[in-house]
Amino acid sequence: MIRNKYLKVIIPLALIVICVYWYYSSIVISGTSDNGMWKVTYSKNIDSSEPSGWEGHLNQRNNDNVTVKAIVVKENDKINTSINSFDEGRAEDGKITVLHPFSDDFYLGPKPSKGTVLSVVWEHNDQTYTDIVQIR
Repeated sequence: MIRNKYLKVIIPLALIVICVYWYYSSIVISGTSDNGMWKVTYSKNIDSSEPSGWEGHLNQRNNDNVTVKAIVVKENDKINTSINSFDEGRAEDGKITVLHPFSDDFYLGPKPSKGTVLSVVWEHNDQTYTDIVQIR
């Protein structure tokens, strides 16, 4: 008898958790660089007052004082997006860029494919590095 009461509560809660996870995983795609320094997140814009499509966002995951020189996005070995100039602050379109630690919105468009690769070219102590992020 008590077991049936628990099952009546646990099964609906499990279904709710599964549905929330499924919904969230269908509107967010992300990837992290091998060294863990960069995280890329593509999220589907579901706000009807905003432009429709997928937004790409790059975050630096540590607090090192680095200078990002370029962001290059390739889909199927073709350059989709290339940005090499970053100004800190809020742009007219609402895009916010923070330089230290780096955070920038770099994409608005159709859903990226699973083969999307993002390269981050950055500089620290007069040395240039390139990190690769695979979108999964």
